[in-house]
Amino acid sequence: MTARRMDQIWLFGGLALTILLVAGGWFMMIKPQYNARDTVHGDTATTQTQLITEQKRLAELKTELKKINQYKKTLVTAQQAIPHDNTTNRIPEFLKQLQTLGAKYDVEVSGYGATGEELSKTTSTVTLLPITLNIEAVKVENILKLVKHLQTEQPRALLIETAKLGEGDMGWELSLTLKAFITSTETATVKS
Repeated sequence: MTARRMDQIWLFGGLALTILLVAGGWFMMIKPQYNARDTVHGDTATTQTQLITEQKRLAELKTELKKINQYKKTLVTAQQAIPHDNTTNRIPEFLKQLQTLGAKYDVEVSGYGATGEELSKTTSTVTLLPITLNIEAVKVENILKLVKHLQTEQPRALLIETAKLGEGDMGWELSLTLKAFITSTETATVKS
């Protein structure tokens, strides 16, 4: 072999080795760094999108937080309307309300009777307590005012099923059959 031929082999071998080192360096060191950079950029874009979404949700929650007192009042009203099931079903409190209303409207609420609880057919956490009441008054208008108050203003949720008005000892007598609602779902007690 001639020296020239040896130089050419070394030249081509060196060139091939240089190309191989550059290609290997590209695929083993540089390209993974580009891929890692692209992944970080993609993750950053995703995180920024999530951040914008969460900031919007935080603004919505802050707006809702401003309404917390309104929500507490609504909860208190709902708890009064459908009290949590306990041993008395809050009937003594209800009877006191009826007596107070009777004095307010100049009627006599008597003849209270309650039968066993019934499960609601539509809501599994609600039971119904059938109640019968007798209301007597001199004026029928007073009885009607009391009934209207029971249906629209007093806090306890009641459903009047039957009403029978007739003449009684005091003047007028109304016999009511109604249902009071009780829930088995306990909620936190709040103060309005």
